[in-house]
Amino acid sequence: MPSWQSIRFRLSVQYSAVVFGLGGAVLGLVYLALQRWLRSQTMTTVIVTGQRVALSDGRIVVMPYLEEVEVRAIEYVYNELVLNRVAQFTIIALVALSLLSIVVGWVMSGRVLKPVEEITTVAREIQASDLSRRIDLDGPDDELTRLANTFDGMLERLDRAFTSQRRFLADTSHDLRTPLAVIRSNVEIVADDPDAQMADWEKAGGIIRRNAVKMSQMIDDLLAAARLQSGRAQAVTLDLAVLVEAKAAEFEPVASEKNLVVASVVSPAVVQGVEVSLDRALSNLLDNAHRAAPFGSRIVVGCGVREGWAWLGVEDQGPGLPDEDDGAQVGLGLSIVTQIAEAHGGALSSFPGREARGATMVVWIPTETAGEVPPGVSPFTSA
Repeated sequence: MPSWQSIRFRLSVQYSAVVFGLGGAVLGLVYLALQRWLRSQTMTTVIVTGQRVALSDGRIVVMPYLEEVEVRAIEYVYNELVLNRVAQFTIIALVALSLLSIVVGWVMSGRVLKPVEEITTVAREIQASDLSRRIDLDGPDDELTRLANTFDGMLERLDRAFTSQRRFLADTSHDLRTPLAVIRSNVEIVADDPDAQMADWEKAGGIIRRNAVKMSQMIDDLLAAARLQSGRAQAVTLDLAVLVEAKAAEFEPVASEKNLVVASVVSPAVVQGVEVSLDRALSNLLDNAHRAAPFGSRIVVGCGVREGWAWLGVEDQGPGLPDEDDGAQVGLGLSIVTQIAEAHGGALSSFPGREARGATMVVWIPTETAGEVPPGVSPFTSA
């Protein structure tokens, strides 16, 4: 039995009500028009006295003498008989039409709402741990098809977001576990050694201090990503070129430790973004490049606009990313960069370095003229 509160039942009732109203109006107008026409007609009055009249079928009848008022009475009775019979047929037809319209409305609304049922079924079966299901509704480009496509797009974005979150948690756990293990092992080694000297404690303290600093930087990254995702960070209009030039100058003393050359390739790139978060993203990219770059090599940092997408990138001449990752983000630092890029409506992409050396990491941020997806080529190739 159908639910009395279901949309399908309500659509059927509304459809029947519309048919009943329109049908009643049309039949009522027909009845009134017929009534007016009948009452405007008069019978041809033949006033005779016993006159023989030949009918079309050859019979001979004798017409009695009739007064005009009697003829009018006969007309009235006949007209009322016809109108009453028409009214009966009209009511019967209207009731039958209403009942039939409920059945037709139920069938038609079921066909129309079938895509909605498919969407409901998919939504009911989807869980946060499995967002791979899609509706893939076939049919004309109508409202329901667009609704299903919008729902599929939402699932695609959620799938990417959950995948990014899972990777982010895995990277966070891995990167935080390493310094904690180092700290714990060094403390246990010195504490369990009864012959430990002050030099041993100082050595362990230095190791613990360095790993504590590393953990502090990781926590700062996590807090920056959390503020950005919670909406507490305020977006402003800024030029990425100013950020890149300032960060390149700030990074030069660090790069000098490995005799690295820091070059900047900038062009105006005005975006709406959170300056602190973008600064953190660029710092993480430079830190990764610093660790990967061989001694005496070159690091290029730049920004600009390509195909409506503002970009912020770093290129190094290190070993590059592992082939099996296909440019996927590795480590907590790049996971933070991914979070920052996606929070700005963009993405983090990786490309092979020029001359088949190193890797290029690029943060894409959409502008008002951006397409649906970022460019699939490295902006450094034309920078």
